Amino acid sequence: MKTNRLFGYCALAGLLLSSCKDSPSIPEVTETIPSAYSVWVATANGSYLLTTDKIMKDTLLSPANNKGVDITGNLPQARYAGYAYIFNGYYYLSNDGTRFSKHQLTENGQFKEVDNYAFPTDFYLGKVAAQFSSTDEIVFTGTGASDANLEKKVFEKDIYFMNTKDMTISKTLKAQIPLLDYTVYKPDGSVDPTILNVTSMRIGGGKAYFGFFYYNYDYKPVDKKAYVYICDYPSMQNGHIMSDDRASYVAGHWQRENYSFLDDNNNLYVLTRGKTDGTYALMRVNNGQTQFDKNYLFDLKDYAVKGGDLAWLGEGKAYIRPYVIDVANKRIVANLAEMTGGDPTTTINLIENGNLYTAVKTPASKWFIYEYNIKNNSVKKGAEIDPGVTQVYHINKLK
Repeated sequence: MKTNRLFGYCALAGLLLSSCKDSPSIPEVTETIPSAYSVWVATANGSYLLTTDKIMKDTLLSPANNKGVDITGNLPQARYAGYAYIFNGYYYLSNDGTRFSKHQLTENGQFKEVDNYAFPTDFYLGKVAAQFSSTDEIVFTGTGASDANLEKKVFEKDIYFMNTKDMTISKTLKAQIPLLDYTVYKPDGSVDPTILNVTSMRIGGGKAYFGFFYYNYDYKPVDKKAYVYICDYPSMQNGHIMSDDRASYVAGHWQRENYSFLDDNNNLYVLTRGKTDGTYALMRVNNGQTQFDKNYLFDLKDYAVKGGDLAWLGEGKAYIRPYVIDVANKRIVANLAEMTGGDPTTTINLIENGNLYTAVKTPASKWFIYEYNIKNNSVKKGAEIDPGVTQVYHINKLK
């Protein structure tokens, strides 16, 4: 009896195994996310990447219901998006300063770290020389400079060349920016060492330009002059400081946003603070010259300039949020706040195929992506962004 039962069980097992072999294989189903563009946003609860294949389609981009890629754990705070760079489909993050890491957004919506580089000391991404970025290399600075070298009487500002295949530094160039030629004192009479704050870096026409100001122990500029350090590139020789007091100190901060731009003729334009608090001005250094152009100053005191990353658009125009400006003729071409009926707020905008893409917050606290056509001077409304978003940091093309 036991033998018959055993034979029956074996026969049944064989039948089941045979059935499994004959059945078609069923692949594991994973949801593929649209990934041509990403919009980096913050909410009250965290940071997210919202992806889409068509940035101008009538749709809602939202982190709700797991539709956004949660990257909160990769940032100490949401504002650390200001120390990130997105290039060739990869995200380069400064994290908490302990490592500079390369991330990839996978097809199934995972934000995956694929490599990293640990600098000898805390590191946060500063300015990026995007025109030199290639498939295998990115060129950038950190946010800080060296401590003052009292023997050489300079601050050293490094430009790093990173091989993105293996995340190694292939070359480092050093700009040697002179210290102030006078001593700054604290209120108690002790010497204030002063620190260097580089707010922009541009390279073109065989020159490297660093807009900066010196600030004191209280993180305030020590004077009201606009400073730009200029030197030969790539030798980094023949450097000196250009200064001008017609407006005030250069605008900006040490993080990713660049507060200067080069036009098609490699003339440098630098955004400075204005003589009146809360205002701005635009100054110029002509290509081949080593001093500010004394015949050029665009006083923007009558305009509600918001600062942020400055962008050269071509056709003689630049974007200084929220204005499109004919810089050579000192003329406002467009006010995107008026044209869209809202407040353009994106920290890093996307420029693609003759269009500028920026996120706009309406008076009703709704968010939309707008396309500004540079040639036609016109705007068009695209995708809506979840109204729960508090800030839009980046709009990026991934592929």
